[in-house]
Amino acid sequence: MAEKIDVGEAPVHRSEELIYNSVYRPVDVRALLESADTRGQIRKLAVPHLFFGIKELGDEEFLGLLPHVTEEQWTGILDLDLWSGDNMSSEQFLDLERHIVQAEDPVARKLIRAADPELWELLFKRKLKIYPKVEEDEYQAEPQTGEWLETPDKNYLIILPQNSEESRLLRALIIRLYELEPAYVAILFESSATRTSIEIEEVAYQYRKSRVEEMGFQDYFEAIDIYTYFPPEEPLPEKKQEQIREVSTLPVQLEETFKGPLLLFKAFALITNPHETQALLEELFFVCNKVLSADRASPANPERVKETIGKAVTGINLGLDWHSKGNLQKASEDLRLHYLQSFFQAGYSRLVELQRRGRGLKDASGEPEPGSFLEAFLEGLLKKYPLMSEQREGKIHTRFFQTRRDLETAKALLDPLEPVL
Repeated sequence: MAEKIDVGEAPVHRSEELIYNSVYRPVDVRALLESADTRGQIRKLAVPHLFFGIKELGDEEFLGLLPHVTEEQWTGILDLDLWSGDNMSSEQFLDLERHIVQAEDPVARKLIRAADPELWELLFKRKLKIYPKVEEDEYQAEPQTGEWLETPDKNYLIILPQNSEESRLLRALIIRLYELEPAYVAILFESSATRTSIEIEEVAYQYRKSRVEEMGFQDYFEAIDIYTYFPPEEPLPEKKQEQIREVSTLPVQLEETFKGPLLLFKAFALITNPHETQALLEELFFVCNKVLSADRASPANPERVKETIGKAVTGINLGLDWHSKGNLQKASEDLRLHYLQSFFQAGYSRLVELQRRGRGLKDASGEPEPGSFLEAFLEGLLKKYPLMSEQREGKIHTRFFQTRRDLETAKALLDPLEPVL
């Protein structure tokens, strides 16, 4: 039986690294922090560039960064880091806002203000039990077990989480919040007690949704149409440049031209007009982010972002190769005339057609021989997003479909299966 190697275990392709480092993380934040002459540049960075640039910073470096980050940038970092689809991670919020405990007062106040009140309310509602004072020395309830804290103003009794690390951190954070913004904290406690978690999270999500769209990241419920099926006879929509600009506002630049065997890169290299190349790069950023949102993948995971870049690039290339029939000159002209999103959708649609055929054969004829290449091939093809399987040196590798040739190879594998399965 051949060993199977999943696509997620394959080395990251150079193109994915290039796009990630040039489009998502073009700035070395650590290098900017090293000199007083360059630290002032940090507050001028676009939020996505700053966000992806801080992923490798340690705690001490992160604390050194915070004085140079604006309130708006910190809000954007929270927007990109905390959410998976429409679900907010209070654990991740706590991990970021814990720096308030050690930060200088002006910096700590900035971090408090930058977070939507709903984020604090969700944290308190999920992690604490808060009892207001009802009499001079009496609260709504008395703690039976576990860690508890009486607030500095003695107006609330707070039951802390059973997790000792969370309990320690929340105790320190609440005390620090009371030192800096006592009236605001009391309002947050009262509000969290009167609102449901669902209501709070929905309001927070709507605030976040509008902001991330301005950064070029679409909402999940809008992004899911990236997987729209395009019948092969349906013409692709023609490109309108102003629509691209409306949804992609991040300044995107590559330090070097795309290089690689994919038709997409070769066709891109034929376009020499800098305005056209810039628009295409913005389109690529938009499509990658749309796939990221549709797959409910968090931008906070760099490896998942790189995998998504690979999925988007290979999907676009597949659709472009299919639409141009492999003709380089036509492919270059197609890039000018049609949206990269449409090529991704066209490529995905051809995979859906292939997948339907494979599922029909399997349902009609039963399971293939266990451990066989055929079993692995059908397993990859029938995944939510179909994968190509190859056998090399006794091992079965899975990867994203990339070209018309991949489609033809898969069809050739399916053609003789009806009498074989």
